[in-house]
Amino acid sequence: MPTFTQDGVTYDYLAPAGPVRLHLIKSWEYPHWPRVEAAVPLSDGGSAQVYGEASRWSAEQVHVRWADDEGHFHAAWLPTANVRPLTDSEWDIIEFHACPEDLRHVRWAKRLPGFLPE
Repeated sequence: MPTFTQDGVTYDYLAPAGPVRLHLIKSWEYPHWPRVEAAVPLSDGGSAQVYGEASRWSAEQVHVRWADDEGHFHAAWLPTANVRPLTDSEWDIIEFHACPEDLRHVRWAKRLPGFLPE
């Protein structure tokens, strides 16, 4: 059973099989993968919210890749209903909170997260 650690909690997750009809899979161009929020199904019947990138999709599923607390990458084909695209502002806020507090001034300076320059 694959596992990942998020916010200090270890989760056992289900990795559903990918689409059967391979000729229907489409890909986003690398490195322009959309950033997404996804609900990963867990072995205990619940789900865990992760933030990552979607690289491929079919009508029923999206291939999502995310990093855990240790920087290891995980990937799974998830139902399209479990995946939501994020705006650039939402992703900026997520990166702000993931950045160590003592380094935030280097990346964001005096700009508030989520308020992107035009």
